[in-house]
Amino acid sequence: MKLALITPKGVYFSNDPAIAEFFKSNLEANDHNSFAPRYAYWTGGSLGLLIVAALTPQEIEVEFIDENYEAIDFDKPYDVVALSAMTQQAVRAYEIADRFRAKGSTVVIGGMHATVLPEEAKEHADAVVIGEAEHTWPVLINDLSEGALKPFYKSDTLADMTKSPLPRYELLKKYNYSMIWVQTTRGCPRSCDFCAASNIYGKAYRHKTITQVLNEINYIRGLWNEPLINFADDNMFVDKKYAADLVARLSRMDLRWTAQTDVSVADDGSFLDLLQKSNCKILFIGFETLSKSGIIDAHGWKRNRIDAYPEIIRKIQSRGIGVLGAFIIGLDSDDTSVVDDVSRFIVDNRMYAAQISVLTPLPGTRLRERLEREGRIIPSKWNNYTFTDVNYLPARLTPAELQNGLLDVYKRVYSKEARRAVVLHFKDIYLKLHVQRVAE
Repeated sequence: MKLALITPKGVYFSNDPAIAEFFKSNLEANDHNSFAPRYAYWTGGSLGLLIVAALTPQEIEVEFIDENYEAIDFDKPYDVVALSAMTQQAVRAYEIADRFRAKGSTVVIGGMHATVLPEEAKEHADAVVIGEAEHTWPVLINDLSEGALKPFYKSDTLADMTKSPLPRYELLKKYNYSMIWVQTTRGCPRSCDFCAASNIYGKAYRHKTITQVLNEINYIRGLWNEPLINFADDNMFVDKKYAADLVARLSRMDLRWTAQTDVSVADDGSFLDLLQKSNCKILFIGFETLSKSGIIDAHGWKRNRIDAYPEIIRKIQSRGIGVLGAFIIGLDSDDTSVVDDVSRFIVDNRMYAAQISVLTPLPGTRLRERLEREGRIIPSKWNNYTFTDVNYLPARLTPAELQNGLLDVYKRVYSKEARRAVVLHFKDIYLKLHVQRVAE
């Protein structure tokens, strides 16, 4: 049996020509460590499919295809084609699925989008995997071998990550990824209005053993020379003891790595020192909004910390760790002043890099449910859900004002003057850290 695991090509910049051109030109003009993180966070291979590959019996021939790097050969005779897609990849995933089904391949679709809209995905697939694959994929493969494939596969329990297999990273070897993804935890207790992660993976925090994580990293290092590891966890440091124990072990590995977390990471100076020692390069942090009236999380947890944002950034970056801040514009509290406010904040705080998105009503989120009730969703194909294209009616902006405002923020934040100020800022930080190490 031949199995193809496919990551569909995505719209990683924008469907708006002006924004798309801005992103592409900046990727070419700027060094990879300043602007490119936004693009890099959308690439690096699908961990879900690598787990599926690891769960697949060895007698099945497995091929991994990332359409962002390689054209799909639709004439290859695959017995089974499995696709994993986020919302902005869904349209392309369905096109690929339809073509392979027409040629007689059995098609399975999973991933975030199929999990929240399984009936839609089923229109293009023989089977849909809902949620995590650890419990369902072995059952699906067995049913397939017995000619008894079911339309939907969903586990009644969340996966025990301590039993999750080593992803088959060797399948990525043919691609020149800028970073390799590793996952240590699943689940997030923050429950943000615009995010479906806690709905899909639960609010309870689950994690692999530290030995598992170290084994994965060592396996990756055997495949690539000095890889940049990006931890794919939605919020890596929620469990403070586990995080401290893991980072302490990472500090002994001479490793370059990045992670996603929330602003509470700055509460503990000793932990920040440990991050610095471990050679953590970038922390991706969701600041989202500077407006206290903006609806961003269910319990107002982030809203209550807005005044501390500048000090949080200073604490982290003073350790030589760049903050890649994520901001959302287009919340109901936002008017045209949001462009000036967000731009000024990022520039004034010499933030290492920033990802600015328009509010995006993804399926499976409370945000989308609310906007649907209010009749504010603009009919649009899923490939328009890029986080840079407007898909709803803002409360205090026109769609055009929001779309143009996004481009304006990016132009200000990534102007030559702003980037030069960031470079000089970090040179000063690195010099101070060097002097401090010499003195010690």
